[in-house]
Amino acid sequence: MTSIIKMTSLSGTMDESPPCYLLQVDEFKILLDCGWDEMFSMDFVKELKRHVHHIDAVLLSYPDVAHLGALPYMVGKCGLSCPIFATIPVYKMGQMFMYDLFQ
Repeated sequence: MTSIIKMTSLSGTMDESPPCYLLQVDEFKILLDCGWDEMFSMDFVKELKRHVHHIDAVLLSYPDVAHLGALPYMVGKCGLSCPIFATIPVYKMGQMFMYDLFQ
């Protein structure tokens, strides 16, 4: 059986924007990282909102704003409700980092 794999860059290519990619394997869509820039630009969130109801899972690779900064906003304000996967260090350090940023 052959799978169709498609990779879409939402941000993070050709510039200094935070990495955020949409990986599609057949009909399953995985959001790879969900970063936000230091200015918390809503332009990026606007692009991500278009895909939020089609995302089946999120995979986080690093515990900083550039890789997971928009995740709390997407879950709390935009209705992202899918499983989120990360290693234990990324989860714990990301949780502490986002708490410190909020404070």
